[in-house]
Amino acid sequence: MRYAPWRGPALASLRIHRRGGTSLAGRPEVQYREAPIITADLLPQPINLQKFRDLVNTDRSTTLKWGQGKVLFCDGLGGTASSAVLLAEGCVVCWQATEAQRRLLLEKAASCPETRGRRFRSLGEARESFGSPRSPAVSSETLDLGEAAPGQKTHMNSNGKLALSIDPEDRTMDQIAVSLGMAVAVRLESLEEKIENLLEQDWKALERLVKRLEDPWYLMVSLKDVSHRIFKYEHMIHKLRYELNAEAGLLDSPDLLWENATAEKLHDKVVAHFDVRRRTEVLNQRLSYSLDYLHTLGEHVRHLHSVRLERMIIILITLELGVGIMGLSPNLASWPSLVLAQHGLF
Repeated sequence: MRYAPWRGPALASLRIHRRGGTSLAGRPEVQYREAPIITADLLPQPINLQKFRDLVNTDRSTTLKWGQGKVLFCDGLGGTASSAVLLAEGCVVCWQATEAQRRLLLEKAASCPETRGRRFRSLGEARESFGSPRSPAVSSETLDLGEAAPGQKTHMNSNGKLALSIDPEDRTMDQIAVSLGMAVAVRLESLEEKIENLLEQDWKALERLVKRLEDPWYLMVSLKDVSHRIFKYEHMIHKLRYELNAEAGLLDSPDLLWENATAEKLHDKVVAHFDVRRRTEVLNQRLSYSLDYLHTLGEHVRHLHSVRLERMIIILITLELGVGIMGLSPNLASWPSLVLAQHGLF
């Protein structure tokens, strides 16, 4: 079955296209196809774009464009109208690709990892693992896609749909700008899931710790181990905050777009569409609340440690007094006989 070219506004996840011909029953032929969308997927680790380029370069129907060693644009995947933008940080953005094309592209990108000086973007070090056995992607985001009217620039509609310019001179740069914006959104989604999972796990562990401290027999609890655990949690939260605000660079404009003001504005609109700034602020607030709670718990542990030291000092002083009194007890026992002897009464 041939697919009719896409046109018209988005009505649902599936679009109905009527062709001029008729079916065997004499009724207008109705064909279904998936809505054209942009899909951004984040892989567990960065991509070696040079290795991927050599892998895909055997397909003569695919046009490859290189961008500062950080971006690889693939147009005409498998001789189709689909295209893809790959980022060295591990993001794959597919344009109008079928599910089969998308999965094949992800598998090829995952087979070209960049491991030199890079760390895996997974939660193995953080006790969690994302993705599923069916997909190598850590997280994904989608955006509805359409075509702009002749003469119009690429823009975002009020309903959150991207209208892509048909001008070939602007189209490629616009696709790269949008892809960079979606890469920000997909990295933020991965960080959101990572932070939420870690905070939930640590909250449960801290609740168990507080119950142990509230036990009347808390003297049996090692406050040194508790203090060290609190320090580890605080260190982890500071690492998450650094990863969210500095390492990820979610709110920074890519240097690839600095010389193209139109593409930079388009990138900012995509970032604003996914509400990146507000979501980042919410994550920072959650991390701040967790740090405040850890500070309160740490102060409580220090207070318990002081109380324990005071009790130990009181016990030691009491023991020392007791030993002194016991040392004087023989002399006190012979004191009456000494007094009587002095008066000649004994």
